[in-house]
Amino acid sequence: MTQREISLEKDETLLVKWMAEPFRYARLVRAVSDRFPRTYVFDLHPAFEYGRTPYAQLEIEFQQDHYETNVVNGAEKLRFRSVGSSSWLNKTVKQLLISELAEPIYAGGYEIVDWGGFPVPDYWPASS
Repeated sequence: MTQREISLEKDETLLVKWMAEPFRYARLVRAVSDRFPRTYVFDLHPAFEYGRTPYAQLEIEFQQDHYETNVVNGAEKLRFRSVGSSSWLNKTVKQLLISELAEPIYAGGYEIVDWGGFPVPDYWPASS
């Protein structure tokens, strides 16, 4: 199966799932994970509405002692929340990303359906 066929099959699966039961999903579209701040940007489907403004992206920036989430709508970027490393326990970056997007504060949460082929650390705690 070619990469294009795999991609089409994924999209068809998502469409069937969405038609059967509408759900909120996210796709990783940009990642900078080789230096601080480590930044991960997700497209949100459907957009997350906050303060009557729809935000189509969520950006998560990892610093060494906390991470910040920003909601993004085109050129507009709004800091949404900050989470200290004391609450991370031994979770990996990937586990923290999954947990953050699943938070009910984002209109019930989003399921990550595509990591976009980006390397996302999943072997050691995010605090290391």
